[in-house]
Amino acid sequence: MNKLIIGLLIIAAGAGAYFLLKNKKNTTETVSINKEFIIGKWKTASIEPLKDSAQPKFYYEFQKDGIAYRTISDTTKADTVSYAWKESSGIILKDKAADTTGILLAVVTLTADSMKVKTSDNSEILFIKLK
Repeated sequence: MNKLIIGLLIIAAGAGAYFLLKNKKNTTETVSINKEFIIGKWKTASIEPLKDSAQPKFYYEFQKDGIAYRTISDTTKADTVSYAWKESSGIILKDKAADTTGILLAVVTLTADSMKVKTSDNSEILFIKLK
């Protein structure tokens, strides 16, 4: 009888430790991002997971006024998109500033020379800042 109680206590302690560590791992820390770092020219360096090996490399030039110019590496004509910061660590890209919907990119890291964002389908895109 004592062995059964001890066994149940060990199983309960193991289950409790598992759920405690699982919840601790899934919590996200709110890190303040210097939003001024986004100003400048960027290019996509990698997309994970890569869904298409012929994925074009995009170049972005973010301006202070909420406008970004987007080009593909093999074209010279730039598209104009609007961007806005959402909450503390997200960017919404819109075709026009007046649009109510857009693409939400969660900013994972933003430094003076690199930026990693996560899309709604959990793909991660790494941008490198051009000098």
